[in-house]
Amino acid sequence: MKRHVVMRTLETALIVALIVIVAGCFGRTKVPYSIEHFTLDYPSPTLSGLSPVNESIRIERFGVARSFDRTAMIYKPLPYRLDAYAYSRWRVGPGDMVSDFLLRDMRRTSLFKGVFSYYNNERARFVLDGTVEEFFESDEGATANAVFAVNATVIDKGGKGLENQILFQKTYRLITPLRERSPEGFTQGISADMALFSEQLMKDLKAALDGRGP
Repeated sequence: MKRHVVMRTLETALIVALIVIVAGCFGRTKVPYSIEHFTLDYPSPTLSGLSPVNESIRIERFGVARSFDRTAMIYKPLPYRLDAYAYSRWRVGPGDMVSDFLLRDMRRTSLFKGVFSYYNNERARFVLDGTVEEFFESDEGATANAVFAVNATVIDKGGKGLENQILFQKTYRLITPLRERSPEGFTQGISADMALFSEQLMKDLKAALDGRGP
């Protein structure tokens, strides 16, 4: 009789141990949440009536304000507070995105004889640099907005006695209402901001070049 009781106790303990082991294994192999990655998406601006400049320009890697220097998709739900979408990220940081898309847009417009990136070694008379100061979704009001601000500087590296002269410097701040409060809606809105910034920058740059004198 005692032996039978001992055997039943051992069987029960073994069953409990197996349940614990199986539960632990399933817990460790739980499927994690997948991260979605986003990037800007818009057609390059079409600029008419701009005669090409017989010079080259290099686009530097743009800096980013510390609050937005990350791949997290930042939104502002309340004053004094910044948050981020939990399972959505930018494919690359805002500074790299802005630099890369400006490079693409300027090459497609053929405004300059040559357009080079910061990782190229070619010499260029003009240098475009800047800082992304704001890059977030604002949810503070009744309407959500994509907020985009960039300070851009163009430097003339030389020519007829000029050296490292600032051709122009300007801060562009653009706000686009969102169709929905979501990573997709934010991406659409900030892409519209970027498209307008790219177009305005190239027009301002051409005007500055035309007015720089001989």
